[in-house]
Amino acid sequence: MVTAQESKRLLTLLGDDAEDQVRWMLRRSSGRWESRRLQLLDTVPGVLAFYSEGSAALAADFYDDARAGVAGRFSAVPVVLDRTVKIRRGVVWASEPLSVDDDELAAARFAQLMRSEMARPYRDTVLSNRRRDQQAVGWTRITRGSGSCKFCRMLADRGAVYREATVRFAAHDDCMCTAAPVFKGGEVGPEASTVQYMASKRRRTAKERAFLRDYLEGNYPD
Repeated sequence: MVTAQESKRLLTLLGDDAEDQVRWMLRRSSGRWESRRLQLLDTVPGVLAFYSEGSAALAADFYDDARAGVAGRFSAVPVVLDRTVKIRRGVVWASEPLSVDDDELAAARFAQLMRSEMARPYRDTVLSNRRRDQQAVGWTRITRGSGSCKFCRMLADRGAVYREATVRFAAHDDCMCTAAPVFKGGEVGPEASTVQYMASKRRRTAKERAFLRDYLEGNYPD
């Protein structure tokens, strides 16, 4: 049985391979920077789709492993949402440094794009199947460990379980956090706090942003 941390390590390895692949594609592109951008627009989305499918399949396998011994029959389904437009916008953004011959910055941006987008289907798969599964009570956040930022550490603190089916998985561009399902009858941690739910909102008021900034500074030192 694969644990949440073991599955996350496999996702990290998949991300490493995706990053290597896009760096290779960038080196292989040629011509004026506009031509290179078009070449990358033609190739990167397809390669990213391949890694996204692998990410979703990895999450579905993990979900089924985590569910072993839980009552009722359920089979997790990989989930890869259509993000074609956003990915193409990401390729345009990542290509911008090529206009000033800054291949190093372009490579860093493409690596960020690949890791961010290929990790998303993993989380989407866990959260989507959790909503369909009557034996699931919620999900918990699995961080990257010692390298996690204070925002991610706060969201994962106490092994908090996010029980609200509509709650968003808050993530930033270089976030490689994953989600793990929590089931009835198993070890269930405390429900996410008001602050954790607030921090997961897609849009926060200026007052909420200020409160969250002060909360992180006071409780999660660098």
